[in-house]
Amino acid sequence: MNAKAGTPGVGYLIMPSAGVEAACSGVGGMDRFLTSEEKHARRRYRTVADSRDYAASHVLLRLLAAHRLGVDAADSLKLEITRNCPGCGSSTHGRTAMPGMSLSLSRSHGLVMAAVGPTAAEVGADVELIPPALFDSFDSYVLSPGTSAAMDVREKMLQWVAKEAILKAAGLGLAVQPSTVALFSDGDLPGVLRAECPEQPLVHGLRVHPIPAAPTHLAAVSARTINPPGLMDAADVLPAGSTRLAS
Repeated sequence: MNAKAGTPGVGYLIMPSAGVEAACSGVGGMDRFLTSEEKHARRRYRTVADSRDYAASHVLLRLLAAHRLGVDAADSLKLEITRNCPGCGSSTHGRTAMPGMSLSLSRSHGLVMAAVGPTAAEVGADVELIPPALFDSFDSYVLSPGTSAAMDVREKMLQWVAKEAILKAAGLGLAVQPSTVALFSDGDLPGVLRAECPEQPLVHGLRVHPIPAAPTHLAAVSARTINPPGLMDAADVLPAGSTRLAS
């Protein structure tokens, strides 16, 4: 069942960057939904693809937040989305948030996602392209002690995506080495994993839910809530009158 506006739980959207771009093409383009700082950041990317991914992820996050609040997409730029690091208090990095709301975004090689939930949910989202091979130190950097190194690339990337989502939900990101986080099955909830990391209270106890992505990618949403995140309806979230929603 898709999550709808006003639903108090965690909702998410995942789609191609090209789909976000196409949906915005009739209403002024993606820049119409970016702040001046975001537009400046977008111009720093060297390739068209990377610039589009950056813009699409931020646009999708803003539109998803607007939908959750019942704000028209045309007015979404008025929303004040901030960042806060619970570790050092910085406003230039860390967990994305709005008053009364927790937000997260991610992008990877043509696919973007955004997730939203109540503040207490502490949402974190991650999507990653499955590479043909992993870097040499991947196992020692990502896998916790006792995790089988015999897993294939996809299985190991599932660990990476899950832990990245968890660390983003905690607001700490890769300031915490992923191998220090252990993942365990969360009882009777199929596919759901629970983070154990007693030395990091912001991480310990967070749940992570793998979610469907493209065949080439893996994705996950982390939160402190028990219920799984709900897939939002792109037609409801993207600008009204969008006629070219890439699938």
